[in-house]
Amino acid sequence: MSIVATLLVAFASSCGPVVENAPFSARPDTLRPGDLLGPFDGVVVDGESDRPLAGAVVAGSWAFERGIGLQGPAAALEAAIETAADGRYRLSIPADLPRGEGVRLRRFTLIVYRRGYVGWRSDSSFPTGEARHDFAQRGNRVRLEKWQSAQSHYRHLIFLGGGPAIRTAAAWEVQPAGLELDGVSPAAASQNPADEGRAGLSASLDISPLLSEDEVRGVTGYAGKFEVGKLADRASSDVYDSRHFKAKDKPETHDVGLRVWAIGTEGAEAQFRKLLGDLPSAVATEEMGDASLRARGGDVTGFAFLLREKGVVMQLSCGLAQCSEPSMILRLAKLAESHLPEVKLPSPENTGLLPPSSPSFVPGGKQ
Repeated sequence: MSIVATLLVAFASSCGPVVENAPFSARPDTLRPGDLLGPFDGVVVDGESDRPLAGAVVAGSWAFERGIGLQGPAAALEAAIETAADGRYRLSIPADLPRGEGVRLRRFTLIVYRRGYVGWRSDSSFPTGEARHDFAQRGNRVRLEKWQSAQSHYRHLIFLGGGPAIRTAAAWEVQPAGLELDGVSPAAASQNPADEGRAGLSASLDISPLLSEDEVRGVTGYAGKFEVGKLADRASSDVYDSRHFKAKDKPETHDVGLRVWAIGTEGAEAQFRKLLGDLPSAVATEEMGDASLRARGGDVTGFAFLLREKGVVMQLSCGLAQCSEPSMILRLAKLAESHLPEVKLPSPENTGLLPPSSPSFVPGGKQ
C-alpha cells in the first residue's frame, strides 16, 4: 500500500461517523431539519392537565451502521435521564462515538416512559403504530396520556422497545403481559391505576409479621442462630415481599424462605398455576387455602398455597436439614397464614403486578 493510501485509511479511521439527514425539525416552529447528533431538549407534561411530569424516564438512542454498499449494524448508544419537578430533559450524545471507514449515524430515537402513562416514542404512536411527525430536536413537548386498563401491556412492551433504562422502568409490565398471553383480559391483568399519585409510589408490602425466628425454631427444633433478611432473587415492592431465615455458618439446607404475592384474584391464580407448572416435582394438594402444592428439588422441600379471595399466594422453601419431616413445612405455612391479618395488604384497586421470573425454589433464591 502506498504512503498516500495508508494516510487516507488512517484519516478515515480517525474521523467520526457520517451523519444522515434527520427526519425531524430543529424546533417545533421551523421546517429546518434537526441534527441527529443533538443535543435534544424539551419538557414532559401530563396530556390532560398539561402540567410538567417529574419522574419520567427519557432515553435517547443513536443507531450506527458500518459498510459501503452492504451495510450492517455498527453500534447503538444510549443516554437517559429522569425528569425533575419541571418535567424538563436535555440529552447529549455520548462521547465515545464509533469511528472508522464507512461508519454512519443512521437514526436517533427518543423514548419517554412513566408508570401510569402510555409510553411515547419520537417515531411512532401507541397503539396504532402510526408514524409520528411532531417530534423536534429542541423545545420538544412530550404529552403523556394516562394508561387505560383495557390497553394491552403485551403490545405496549413491544411498542416501547428501548435500551436498558426503558426496560428497567417498564419491567413491572412483564407479568401482566404474560397474563395476557395466558388468556387473562388486559383489563384484569392491568390493575395499575393511571393516576399520578399511584404511579409506583405505594408503600412496600411488609410480611415480617408472618413468621419469626422463634416460630421456626419451635417447629423444627433448630437451636442455632438465623440471619434474617430478604431473598435475593426479586426486589420487594408494594405487592411482593420475602423473608430469608439464613442459618448462620450452615449450608443452605438449613435455610427457610418465605415469599408472598398480593396481586389480586386473577393475578394470584395465575401465579399459583405458574408455581405448580415450574417448581420441581410440584404436586397439587388440598392441605391449605383454596389450592396448595408440594414440591421437592434436591435437598429442599417446598410448599405453596392460594388464598383466592384475598388475592394472595404464599410459597415456603425449607432445606431438609431444617425441615426433616414433611409435616414441618405445613406447620410453618399455617403459622404464616395465621398472622396474615397483621399484614397490610394492598386494596384490590391498588394492586399492581410483578415482573415474572422463573420461580425460585431453594431458600436462598438460586435455581
